[in-house]
Amino acid sequence: MEELKVGDMVWVNLKGPPNDYGYGEITEVWFEKKLNVQLFNFHCLVNGGLRMGRSDNLIKKPTARMTAKYAQSRKDFADFMKTKR
Repeated sequence: MEELKVGDMVWVNLKGPPNDYGYGEITEVWFEKKLNVQLFNFHCLVNGGLRMGRSDNLIKKPTARMTAKYAQSRKDFADFMKTKR
């Protein structure tokens, strides 16, 4: 398992949000001894908000649907910011 660090951009499987995956920058990392896995917090750029992920749920290669959803969420955000000016 590759060591995760603050600032890494990761794709991860999530439980709960409208999309079952997320992509974003890691803001905090710690090791959970009971689970024997690294946990991390990240700002999700697909679903929004601060999310928590597990190192054993990382996605190595995102699908085309996932990258398209990420691109759409970035476009929606950029369009929204244009209306705020």
